[in-house]
Amino acid sequence: MPTAPNGNNNGRARQGMASRLTSAEDRLARALETIEVQRRQLSTVFNAVNDAIIVIDDRGIIETVNDAACGMFGRPSFELVHHSVNKLMPEAVAMHHDRYLRNARAQTSTRLGLSRMLSGVDSKGRQFPIDISLSEVPSAADERRRFVATIRDLTKERAREDRIRFLAYHDDATKLPNRHGVTSYLETYFDSADKKPLLFVHLSLNNTSQLVASFGLEEFERLVVAFSQRLKRVFGTASLIGRGFGNTFHVILPLEEKDALSDRLYAVVSEPIEIQDMSVVVDVCAGTVALPDQASTPREAMHHAAATLMEIKGSTPQPGHPRLHSYMPSIIDDMSRRTRLVHKINQAIEGREFSVFLQPKVDIADGSWVGAEALARWTQPDGSMISPAEFIPLAEQSGLVSALNRFIMSATLRSLADSDWSRQAPISVNISGQDLTTPSFVCDIAQLLDQTGLPAQALELELTERDIVSGSHIMRATVEQIRELGVTVAMDDFGTGYSSLAALADLPVDILKIDRQFLRRVEDREADRKVLATLVNLARELGRKIVIEGVETEGQAAFLSTLGVRLAQGFLYAKPAPAIAVLNDPRRPVDDAFTARITGANGG
Repeated sequence: MPTAPNGNNNGRARQGMASRLTSAEDRLARALETIEVQRRQLSTVFNAVNDAIIVIDDRGIIETVNDAACGMFGRPSFELVHHSVNKLMPEAVAMHHDRYLRNARAQTSTRLGLSRMLSGVDSKGRQFPIDISLSEVPSAADERRRFVATIRDLTKERAREDRIRFLAYHDDATKLPNRHGVTSYLETYFDSADKKPLLFVHLSLNNTSQLVASFGLEEFERLVVAFSQRLKRVFGTASLIGRGFGNTFHVILPLEEKDALSDRLYAVVSEPIEIQDMSVVVDVCAGTVALPDQASTPREAMHHAAATLMEIKGSTPQPGHPRLHSYMPSIIDDMSRRTRLVHKINQAIEGREFSVFLQPKVDIADGSWVGAEALARWTQPDGSMISPAEFIPLAEQSGLVSALNRFIMSATLRSLADSDWSRQAPISVNISGQDLTTPSFVCDIAQLLDQTGLPAQALELELTERDIVSGSHIMRATVEQIRELGVTVAMDDFGTGYSSLAALADLPVDILKIDRQFLRRVEDREADRKVLATLVNLARELGRKIVIEGVETEGQAAFLSTLGVRLAQGFLYAKPAPAIAVLNDPRRPVDDAFTARITGANGG
């Protein structure tokens, strides 16, 4: 029987259709799987973005948010999705946003893509700055318009900007206005129509190079911070307190408070500042300028104050007593002249224009020479001389005194080595606190002695009472190392007010040179005689040798003899003279004649 062709064909057709359906289902499944993978990938990327992303419709209703948006605004997604985006804005911003959306719905196109700075509000009501940009999502004509907001939190960026802005006008360590901040204040003052009289004070902490070398920069900054806190406590009513460069400060206060300035500065420095378990007595100088009478611009006020400060810095310091000076027009001319002189000092050291003069030290009993002090003298190329009273303070202020001292020491020892001057009659050379903070100083002394072939006892080093007493433990350790070489150390200007009786016994010195001011009136005043006798007896009790400076009359010498003092120097015996002349003078000590008397003279 023949088969039915239609039935077979229908079966094959059904099988083919089923196969095609299965293939289509497979392709659809794979497509859906691919779409799901892409969706998960997009979701991962969406939530991995650091910026907040919020999708809203044209009514301002949130449709989608990423994790960054939830974190930024401190809300879970269910508190955001299907809610108005206005809950993420301050009320004033939300009102503008509603108007923006109404305009967007009325227009077929809206200006998008531009970044705007707004404020956001988190779940705790904290407002914070944000940067927001909008993009529109393509949609069909019958669908609502949708927008994507990309939001960046500017809190940290604004904090960095505020920090930079603060540091531009404030000192980071003390939090006081810096030089730019003070200048800005002065600019506002000088631009104002009503300028109330002010006093501009420029303060300086002295001996800062020694403090930094002794304690380190970090500890010095702590000292500066402590000092600034005292300023704020003492000058609480000041218009402004600021920090200048390094060790300088500015105080601006009403001019009528000028008379009280000295007492206020005394209150600032009256107590020492503790640093590394040590009590540091700060020395302060201040220059003042009356505004607006003595300056018409911030630059002029700064210039005049700095010049006045430099003027007072040249005066003799008195620890615990601030030095204060008011501006005068002549100060600027004097400052210009001194600036030129500092330049010439540097050139003179390099050009070897300085020479050594010696002033003999004598045995009062018979006037015989038992030593000498080396003194720097400056003869210019034209033959004129500049007084040490002028160039030595400038060398100290400019940091050139150490180089000058090294030159004088080297020239002195080389001249001594070429003479028959007794090696047991030491020649003293002045040094400064700056020398003691130079790491190679002790080695340089030892090298000079070795090069010249001189014994250590032929050299004596003189330090001022100020440098020894106010110096750090590092400076004192350097003095001890010098003494270990066999070089004697003398305290110059003893009795001028820096030593306490308690500290005197521990000072690392061999000789006390009593300052000339205690000798000046002993012929006329009983009180002066008692003071000098007390100093001499104190030095003896402490086992120190004594040298009296500035002996000018026979009466002074006679009084010293009654005290049993043997060693002195002064114009009565010999004025300073060129080293070569003194070293070859017939009165010079030579070993054969000197040895017989040295033991007796050392007793006083």
